[in-house]
Amino acid sequence: MIREPSFGTAESEVYGEVLDALKRAGIRYMLGGAVALNAYTGIWRETKDLDVFVPENTVASILETLEAAGFETEITDPCWLAKAWKGSPFVDIVHANQNGALPVEESWFSNAKEATVLSRRVLVIPAEEMTLSKMFVASRDQWDMSDVVHLIFATHGDLDWGRILSGIGEHWELLLAYFHLYRYVYPSHTHYLPRRVLELLRERYVEEGDSQGSLRFRGTMLDDASFRVDVEEWGLPDERAATREALCSDEQQR
Repeated sequence: MIREPSFGTAESEVYGEVLDALKRAGIRYMLGGAVALNAYTGIWRETKDLDVFVPENTVASILETLEAAGFETEITDPCWLAKAWKGSPFVDIVHANQNGALPVEESWFSNAKEATVLSRRVLVIPAEEMTLSKMFVASRDQWDMSDVVHLIFATHGDLDWGRILSGIGEHWELLLAYFHLYRYVYPSHTHYLPRRVLELLRERYVEEGDSQGSLRFRGTMLDDASFRVDVEEWGLPDERAATREALCSDEQQR
């Protein structure tokens, strides 16, 4: 049974103000993080913030709206994150994942799910895009592997795998890795994984073999801190920095 998320008194008041301010302003948004995970799996864990997901071109309007409602705001990282706060409780305004591989698109709204948060009807990000985003969270301090496999298990694998394949793009090996992790965690429920997708990934793995192309290193796409030694001391290219630079450049051009 999916239970409505619960917050402390201070958080409930501040988050409620945020949701009401955005509604009055007519700004479309989706919630992510712990709230979205709860909507799809029923899992609830205490969270330090509220994650508001919007396309990049909506960020300025949200900050202006929240400033008018008495919030302090900042653009924490122009490539993906802004924040708003009133006292201790704060809100993350997210328009891409940290490594820049998955910008929030308008198309997400078409596949978002309705949920109830603080007695208000809201949208949460689609399970497919949430799964994709969490696949890249694999650092020493936080690894979202359990969230990924829980999303697959709780939905019985009833996901738009075509959209997941399209979204993962050139990072398809990561999807294959999570398929194997899911099979290890849930050996009695491997039928939740679409065999056609697993076979397609395995075929690609065999066909591409060992890469002999240009030098690439993708460790920083998963954790910038853990793999910083590869870039700064071992001379490998920083794909995370390049991806983020491309994302920020596109945003500036828009």
